Amino acid sequence: MLFKDFIFNYKSCLHCLLKKKEFFLFGKRIFLLPYKYISSYLNDLLKNINIDKQFSLEDKSFDGLLKYFDCDKSSFVHGYSKFYLQELEKFKKLEINILEFGIHFGGSQAAFSKYFSKANIIGVDKNPYFKKFYSKKIRSLYCDVSDRNSLKFLKSYLDIKLDVIIDDASHIPDHQLITFIETFDLLKSKGIYVVEELDVFKSLPEGYNPNLEIESSDLRNFLHHLNNQNFQNVKKYIKNHEILDKINKIEWVKIFRGNYEINGKNVSEIAFIKKI
Repeated sequence: MLFKDFIFNYKSCLHCLLKKKEFFLFGKRIFLLPYKYISSYLNDLLKNINIDKQFSLEDKSFDGLLKYFDCDKSSFVHGYSKFYLQELEKFKKLEINILEFGIHFGGSQAAFSKYFSKANIIGVDKNPYFKKFYSKKIRSLYCDVSDRNSLKFLKSYLDIKLDVIIDDASHIPDHQLITFIETFDLLKSKGIYVVEELDVFKSLPEGYNPNLEIESSDLRNFLHHLNNQNFQNVKKYIKNHEILDKINKIEWVKIFRGNYEINGKNVSEIAFIKKI
């Protein structure tokens, strides 16, 4: 982790805790976060797999890399790899910037880094310090996607426009919604925004909808209308003005379904949104 990124992560986390008046956690994190940074730095030196070095792998396809780095986007789990290739293959040899919400050991960022070899990768998470892989091309930043202040803090720090944004974070509809609203404009023209597990809240309520309060997802409904080319009539069905304001910036929406089932229902719904 770059030291300047740690300083941002430190300030961002403490700033958001103060905003939420979580003073006890604020006091703990003042001392805990420097320890996490030092631990992360030592892990990168001594423990984590340095993917910038040569490594032996027979299957260097995108799906093969996802499997190698134990990422659930592979055909072993959700089966998203074929959709990513379909929509992002054009970027393979280009110098691009990819930001992904959700680090979870860093397998996804590692696979993107090796396949899109000229890409700069940014992983974003509430805990950006714990991962299994290291690369000079991968940055790790803090953000709590449940908190709009945290998303705004992240936006103010980023000094680059992005070619691809992937939301593979909490999968909670309200979090997906505010992440889309706050960060879609960070995309370059013709950039791609991706949302994974759009409907998992229906099939796994204990993890994503514990009080059964969420009956539908505003973002999912919005994207399905646009996927059906219902650009003109979407205002009849969607009342959230913040996402309606994005319509004129969207060229198309494509929604696919992968392979993974929970409670007998397929939860591998993924959306790709192209910016005009």
